Amino acid sequence: MQDSYRRFIILFIVLASALLVTIGVRKLSGKPGLFDFLKQNPPPSANDTGEYSDLSVTLPETSPVAASAVPNLTKLSLEYAEIAQAVRPSVVNVDTTGTKRTRVTDRLGRTGSLPKNVKGQGSGVIVSEEGHIITNHHVIADKQQIIITLANEDKHEAKLIAFDPSTDIALLKIESDEKLSPLKFGNSDKVREGHIVLGFGNPFGIGRSVTNGIVSARRSSRSDRQPSLFQTNVAINPGNSGGPLVNVLGEIVGINSSIFSSDKENPSFQGISFAIPSNIVKKTFMDLLEYQRPMRGYLGIYADDIGSPQVREYYNYQEDGGVLVHEVADGSPAAKAGVQQEDIIIEFDQSPITCGADLMTLIQKSAIGKEVEIIVWRENKRETLNAKISQVDVGISSTPALNLSNYQAKSILNAIGIQPINLGPSSVNGVGVRHVLPNSLAAGKILPGDIIYQINNTPIYHVKHFYQVVLSTASTTMTQLYIIRNGKRYSLPIVLEQVNRQ
Repeated sequence: MQDSYRRFIILFIVLASALLVTIGVRKLSGKPGLFDFLKQNPPPSANDTGEYSDLSVTLPETSPVAASAVPNLTKLSLEYAEIAQAVRPSVVNVDTTGTKRTRVTDRLGRTGSLPKNVKGQGSGVIVSEEGHIITNHHVIADKQQIIITLANEDKHEAKLIAFDPSTDIALLKIESDEKLSPLKFGNSDKVREGHIVLGFGNPFGIGRSVTNGIVSARRSSRSDRQPSLFQTNVAINPGNSGGPLVNVLGEIVGINSSIFSSDKENPSFQGISFAIPSNIVKKTFMDLLEYQRPMRGYLGIYADDIGSPQVREYYNYQEDGGVLVHEVADGSPAAKAGVQQEDIIIEFDQSPITCGADLMTLIQKSAIGKEVEIIVWRENKRETLNAKISQVDVGISSTPALNLSNYQAKSILNAIGIQPINLGPSSVNGVGVRHVLPNSLAAGKILPGDIIYQINNTPIYHVKHFYQVVLSTASTTMTQLYIIRNGKRYSLPIVLEQVNRQ
């Protein structure tokens, strides 16, 4: 007991000495000691209300700028909110689940592939009371399950009705007991540079959002296989694809599809985004609904505006308008009509041609099988040609048989199960894969969106050439397909000995 008391006394003396030394040092250094500090800063005392008086604040009650001083901006802000509120119920989130095959190599150097589950996100817009939804084809390509989330957070599994890879449009449908809110298609032909537009979608999967901007430009396609696009400065990021671009009336004037980004590994908005014009979307929607496939006119040319006066002088062409033909696809309606490289197209179907966009629009809107008159400038004079518009996509059933019978050719191509499409102007040769038939030889190996650039040792240039090369290898037991997928190159074998050649 005495030892404990003694230790307590010693500890007390040590702490008291340390406190006194600290106070003394602060005094000698000119700083207030502890007692001075306590005198200068007494603890706050409570007032009669029980609140501390030193915590009271006064907040401003008036805005720096009166609403009456900026009436137009105030009204504009309210109108933006009105548009957003009206459009939001029509915008949906699109969540997808699919399987992607990953290339693997074992310790012996043998290569193969393993399935890997992949998820994706995008946006869409309701366009009918029956539950039809428009989105981008690349959002749902090669996905086994598509889940639609409505504005009220209700979820529905969607059915894929049809798609058109060349326009990047896909048509979905959901079944819902609740009343849906479809958006009206606007007339994209009336959209001008500088018009205000709003973009809706689900960027990066973080949730619904709205951004605004203007139409920066109309980008015309040089190929009649591809649509023209709107360029805007509306902020679009991954996840926005498939969402609507609307005008100030809340009408669909475009479907947001892509962005320009200098960083291909981590793409993000950099002030340039693109949307598919609504008139193209609406026609594609009606075609997919009725025929389950696109029904656009095809001539088979790659052409552009003439450009500089020097070009006009070179061709001795001094008329207004006109479009210079750069390439003519082999076997196309243009080739059959006699259209040649370096022809200048002056008129198409009795309509004067002022620019490339006009020509491509007229071709794509032409009815399948229609006979059209084409007036061209060639070798210092006008010539009149007649062409028959064909379907833009070439199907397996229309494949030439070469040295095989029609039945053999069709059997081989259907067994392989690849439906290719021409790429149009591209930095690589080859054909795109539009569709892969289930239970075919290509199923599980080739995916929609792949580019087949070589078969065995033969480079591929277009659809007709693809068919020719495939059929010419029918006598062999192994055909090696070389593809580009997500920017990477692969080689995949197709065993043709499984094909029925009756």
